[in-house]
Amino acid sequence: MDDHNSHRFSSGLELGNFIATSDLLEHSWKAITKLRTEITVPIYLAFYKYYNERSNCKILAFVTTPNCTENPIDEDGGEDLVSLSDLLIDEFTAFEFLQTKTCPDSAINGVALDLFRRFYPVYEQEISRLISDPNTPIIITGHGLGGSVASLLTLLLLDSIDLTKTKRPLCITFGSPLLGNEAFQNAISQFSTWSSCFLHLVSNQDPLPTKFLNNKAYYPFGTFLFCSQSGGCSSFEDPKSVLKLLEATKASNDVLTASSFFDYKETIDRLINQANLKATMKMVTENAESWTGSFVAQLETIGVARNQAQQQQQQRVVDVNRLAKALKDNEMNLILENTKPFAKTLNDVKINMAKLEWYKKKCKFDNIGYYDSYKNQRSEPDIRVAEFKKILRVYWENKVEEAERKPLRDGAPFNVQLLFGGTNYRRMVEPLDIAEHYRKGLTDYKSHRPKHYTKLEQWFKESPTPDSSSTQREAVSSILTVDSLFWEHVEEAVLACQVLTMVDCSEEENEVELAKLREFEDYVVELMRNYAVSSEIFLPHSTFMKWWEEYDEIVGDDHDSVLSRLMRNEEYEEYANGRLQIP
Repeated sequence: MDDHNSHRFSSGLELGNFIATSDLLEHSWKAITKLRTEITVPIYLAFYKYYNERSNCKILAFVTTPNCTENPIDEDGGEDLVSLSDLLIDEFTAFEFLQTKTCPDSAINGVALDLFRRFYPVYEQEISRLISDPNTPIIITGHGLGGSVASLLTLLLLDSIDLTKTKRPLCITFGSPLLGNEAFQNAISQFSTWSSCFLHLVSNQDPLPTKFLNNKAYYPFGTFLFCSQSGGCSSFEDPKSVLKLLEATKASNDVLTASSFFDYKETIDRLINQANLKATMKMVTENAESWTGSFVAQLETIGVARNQAQQQQQQRVVDVNRLAKALKDNEMNLILENTKPFAKTLNDVKINMAKLEWYKKKCKFDNIGYYDSYKNQRSEPDIRVAEFKKILRVYWENKVEEAERKPLRDGAPFNVQLLFGGTNYRRMVEPLDIAEHYRKGLTDYKSHRPKHYTKLEQWFKESPTPDSSSTQREAVSSILTVDSLFWEHVEEAVLACQVLTMVDCSEEENEVELAKLREFEDYVVELMRNYAVSSEIFLPHSTFMKWWEEYDEIVGDDHDSVLSRLMRNEEYEEYANGRLQIP
C-alpha cells in the first residue's frame, strides 16, 4: 500500500458501520412500524409521538399510508418543485428562513410540501413542546414521503431553537426521495451544524429514493447511508457523490414500484449483524489497495459492483472504476475546501488580531507605520503578516456569508460582540489589502474591494454604536483609523500628483486632479478634527507624508488651506498628544 495515500482512505465504511451498530436505526424503524399498524383510515399523512425509555429520547415518526385512495407519488408524477418565493406570495412563511439573499431560488418538492401544510398548525404546537424540554434528545424520523415531512419539521425546529442551549435534533429518514433543489441544499448546508442533523437510509432494493432523479434540479443534503441486500453499508456526505450513487444503486428489479412499501426491518437487522460487519471489514482489507480502491470496496459493499451482471441484462451498466474515481475526486475537492486556513472561533480571531497588533507596534517603533512597512515588504515579519491576514479573512468572509443567509426578519446580522470584532478587523486588516493592491501597481482599489469589507462597514454604520471622538482623542497614538479606506484615498492622491507633474497634462486634466486633491485635503482635516485617523500617518517615512511633500511643492506657498497650515507649521505633532484644536 502506498504510504502517501494511506491516510486519505474514505471513512465512509467505518462511519457506516458505526451508525449500523447503534440502536438509533432500530428504534426509529420500530416507531414507524408501530405507527403504521395503528393507521386505520386512508389519510395522506399520519403523525405520531413516541417516547423511547431505553434511549431516553423522544421519537417523532411520520409515515404515508400505502393504501390511500389518492396516491401522493405515482409512476409518472410528483416530482414538481415549488419555489419558496411562490410560497411567500401565497402567505405561507414557515420556510422563509431558507429564502435568503445568497439562495433566492430555493424550492421544495410540491407533494411533500402539500403533506406538510395539511397539518402545519399541529407541527407548530409540537415544536413549542419540544423547545420546552431542551435537555431530552429528539429523533424525528419517517419513511418515504413521511421522511420528507420529517425533514421539513426538523428544519423548522432548527430555525426555532438555540443550538447553544438545546440538544441538536437528529432526523433519520428511510427510503425518502430527494426533497429540494441545489439552492435549498445550499441554504441548509451552509449553516455550520444543520447538515449534520440529517441521516438518510437508502437501500439498493428500494426504488423510491431514486424517484426524482430524472429531474436534474433535485440536490441532496445531509448524510446518506447506502445499504445493500447482503447487509453492507457505507456513508457519503458530498452531494455530487450522493447523486452518482443514487443513480448507480437504482433497484435492479421491477417488483416494487415507487409507490410500494419497502420494509427496512430486514435491512436494519442485516446491518447490525456482526457477522456481516466482519465480512465487510475483510473485504475492505482485500480491496483497498489505493484511495480509489477504497471507494471500489465501498461500491462493492453497498451492492453496486455486484449487480453488474443484472445491470448488463437491463442495458444499464455501471463502470465501477470510473465511478470510484469520480467519488475520490469529489472527496479530494471536499478535503481541499475544508483544509483552508481559518479561525474557528472568535477567540482564534483575537489571537491573530493580537499578532497584527504586535506587528503594528513593532513597525511604529521602527519609525514607519504598519501600512508602509507591509507595502514595502522590508523584512520577514512583513511577509508573515500575510498568513495572519488570510486566516482572518476566511473567518470574516464566512461570517458575513452566514449573516447574509439569515432572513431579513432577524434584524441586525451581527450581535454586538461580532459587530465590534468585525469593525476592528476591517480597520486593522483592510489597510494591508490596500497596501498589497497598490504595491502590485494597480489603481482604483474601491472597484476591487472585497465584499465582506463593504458589508461590515454597512452594518456598523447601521448600528447604534458610533465611535466616540473624546475617547479617540485620549488614545489617538494607538487607535486604528476609523475609515478603513483611508489609505486608498492617500494612494489615489499620490496618483493625482503624478498626473499633475506629467509634461503633457492638459489644463482640463489639471483642474480635475486639483479638485480631487482639495477634496482629499478636506477629508483629512475632518478626520483629524474628530481624532478619527491614526497619528502613524505623520511618521517621517509614511506614504501620507511623501504625498504631502510632493503636493506642497506642486501647489506652492500661495496655496492656503487648513491642512497646509497644519502641515507647514508642524502642528500635526500635537495631534499625537490629543492636544490639537482645529477650528
